[in-house]
Amino acid sequence: MVAAAQETVGTPGTEATVKLEVNGVSISYGAQTILSDVNLSIREHEIFGIIGPANAGKTSFIKALNRMDMFTPSMHVDGQVLIDGRDIRSVRNVYALRSQIGVVFPLPVGLPLTVYDNVALAPRLSGTKNKKKLDEIVERCLTRAALWDEVKDRLDSLGSLLSGGQQQRLTIARALSQEPQLLMLDEFSIAVDPVTTMRIEDVLKELKSEMTIVLVTNLVQQARRLADRTAFFLEGECVEVGITEDLFTGEVKDSRTRDYVEGRFG
Repeated sequence: MVAAAQETVGTPGTEATVKLEVNGVSISYGAQTILSDVNLSIREHEIFGIIGPANAGKTSFIKALNRMDMFTPSMHVDGQVLIDGRDIRSVRNVYALRSQIGVVFPLPVGLPLTVYDNVALAPRLSGTKNKKKLDEIVERCLTRAALWDEVKDRLDSLGSLLSGGQQQRLTIARALSQEPQLLMLDEFSIAVDPVTTMRIEDVLKELKSEMTIVLVTNLVQQARRLADRTAFFLEGECVEVGITEDLFTGEVKDSRTRDYVEGRFG
């Protein structure tokens, strides 16, 4: 393992365990390199932001962390990704791996099921059959996604009939139903109104106490509001990783980081 098992974070004297470690990861599609030699660590119970302009490799990076490259024959991933010290590339049961990692993509993808069944699907597939237990899971996940009060009287309605913002929160509830250790969100606010965006941001702040969150966003101020630490991706390179507020107010290692967060390009 390249990085130490423990890293100092926050106030002096506190320690945080590394949850996810990325060593020398490069991603290509055919002959085109999308990301090159990414090295970073993500700590337990933090919100880790990833910022950068379009086509910087952010979404491909998220896919590599969840081994979704197996669905894209032209996508090739080199390097090492460790979750709790275990190399995910060597995991045989990929579906068990994904049960630990919830992913929410930019546009909500509601399954052609009721609100209830959207959330209950994963627990059922994992073997939960008891109706009372399923009811508890559905209510808990919808509550954690700040959606329960809006849909509790129409759980039997199709999830696709909800508003865009509600469908996005339903997608988050569905991801939470697996009790993931990692929750990864890729531009979750693209199709969501500002009020709903703020509600989801409040949810993420609360969920941080239960899991590790990776937040990909083109909105640098969103990263500033939410992320404990942030990585800046640009043109296939992880330019810099640091405490988020330092990227905005402190000394940065690369002038491109300052130029991006101050809106000079992107």
